[in-house]
This record gives sequence, structure tokens and C-alpha cells, in this order.
Amino acid sequence: MRSLVFFFTLLSLVLIAQCCFAEDSTAWYDKGVELLNQSKYPDAAAAFRNATELDPNNTWAWLNLGKAMQGMNWFTPSYDAFKNATTTDANNTWAWIFRGNFLQERNQIPQAITMYQNAIKSDQKNAWAWYHLGTAEQALAHYPEAEQAFSDAIALDPTNQWAWYNLAVVQKSTGDYGGYAMNLRKASEIDPDLPHKVGLVS
Repeated sequence: MRSLVFFFTLLSLVLIAQCCFAEDSTAWYDKGVELLNQSKYPDAAAAFRNATELDPNNTWAWLNLGKAMQGMNWFTPSYDAFKNATTTDANNTWAWIFRGNFLQERNQIPQAITMYQNAIKSDQKNAWAWYHLGTAEQALAHYPEAEQAFSDAIALDPTNQWAWYNLAVVQKSTGDYGGYAMNLRKASEIDPDLPHKVGLVS
């Protein structure tokens, strides 16, 4: 009987410890987000690192650790953090998108496309996954693939002005000036300031 009581006491302590670790991880994560929003990248990275040490399965802590390290131009550790996020949760669409963005920013476009395709596999209804795939295909002048990806993004989120705009740019590149004018107009209707943002007007 005494051994049974000891077992349940030990089990309770383990459960309490796990609960506290989870709460501590969340607290560090929340602190990291606050610091990241203030562009305090070293402090944010330290907070997110603490969160991942307490809870290695905290995918968003890994993602934001990567973002904080990017802010400090620590690119290799940043990419490692994004990789850890996709390893921790292969179904997290944004983990694949962030990893793809990192690669695309460094002109590793084919590898970025693979990441975006993985994002789509995890959630085919994520409009931003399709959008980013479109930008990568566009960068390689794969215009039919880019046009399809932007069209898929628009079908999922008709309010995405950037998908409309990039679709227009692709159509201009292929000589479809009517499609370019029409879709540029749609993008501008959603965001009237878009022509200024992309340098079409001064």
C-alpha cells in the first residue's frame, strides 16, 4: 500500500512538473514576442531559447527564435531554428513558409519551392502558401506555374492584393496586357496605396 501511495505521489509530481514547464515555456514565449515586437532581437532570442529548452515541441518558439536571429543577421542559427520548427511539427504550414522565405531571400529558389510545396501539403487552403510558391516560380520565370499559384491564392483569399498584383506582373511578362491592367486594377481597389508601394506612381 505504501509503495502504491508513493507511486501516485511520484506521478503527481511528474504531472505538476510538466505543467509548470509548459507554463514557463509559454511565459518565455510571450516575453519573447513582446521583445521581438520592440526589435530587441538579442533579448527576444534569449527568451525564445528558454522557451524551446523548457518545451522542445514549442514550434512557434522555434519559428520566432529564427526570426529574432535573422534580426541579428545570425543566418545559420536562424535557419537551424526554422528547420527545428518543421522537424517538431511537419504539419505546421507557417514553419514551412518561414523556412521557404529564408531560402528565397538568399536566392535558393528551387529549395524554397520545395518548402512551399511542403506548406501546401500540410494545408492546401492556406492562401499565403500558394502566394509564396507563386513568387518563387515567378523568380525563375516559370510563368504558367506562377500564374496558377497566384490564381489559387486568390481563389482562397480574394482580398490578397499582393496575389492580384503579382498575377498582373506575370501576365505582363507573358504579353497579356489586358490581364495585367485588369488585375492591377483589382489589386489597387483592395489597396488604393498599392501603386505607390510598388513604385508605379510617385
